[in-house]
Amino acid sequence: MKTLSFWALDATVAFVLSLVYFHQGFHRKNPLFAVWLCNIVALQLVAAWALAAGPPPWLTYVRAADDVVTYLLAAGVLVTAAAQRQCPVNRSLLWGVGGLVVLNVVSRVLGVHLDHSLQIWLRNIAFFGPAIFLLIALSNIRLDSLLLWVGAVFRSVGNRWVEGPALAAVGIFGVFVSRRR
Repeated sequence: MKTLSFWALDATVAFVLSLVYFHQGFHRKNPLFAVWLCNIVALQLVAAWALAAGPPPWLTYVRAADDVVTYLLAAGVLVTAAAQRQCPVNRSLLWGVGGLVVLNVVSRVLGVHLDHSLQIWLRNIAFFGPAIFLLIALSNIRLDSLLLWVGAVFRSVGNRWVEGPALAAVGIFGVFVSRRR
């Protein structure tokens, strides 16, 4: 169940990350990352099909070949990002894809002696963390303003749901008090 949950999260994050990357027009900054994203989303669709229809015997070969393609594309993304690191998108890709590759390699090396489902879980975690970082970094969310946003949400909810009824109750209570006098 953990593997299925993380697979669903990974697939969702990969799809949303590709939507954000293309919608913001960042595919012009580093086109190899766009190809990498399309490759990841395509493999997630194949994995979903295999999950629904039952895994065919050729899927292990596809995954092995895709691992090679993914690492080559990631190396290309990192080289392109390092060559153009003055661009904020490429700096984010340098950190995000670099972290993803390092965590993936470490989880593969350290996970050799673990159960297969735990290896898959570690690889999903190695993808999920850096992918969330990239999603936040590329969607123009400023994390330094997060506390201000949370405060503004509470004030807005408070204005609508707490202050309005509270002021009405005070007004009604004031009318009753003035009638008693």
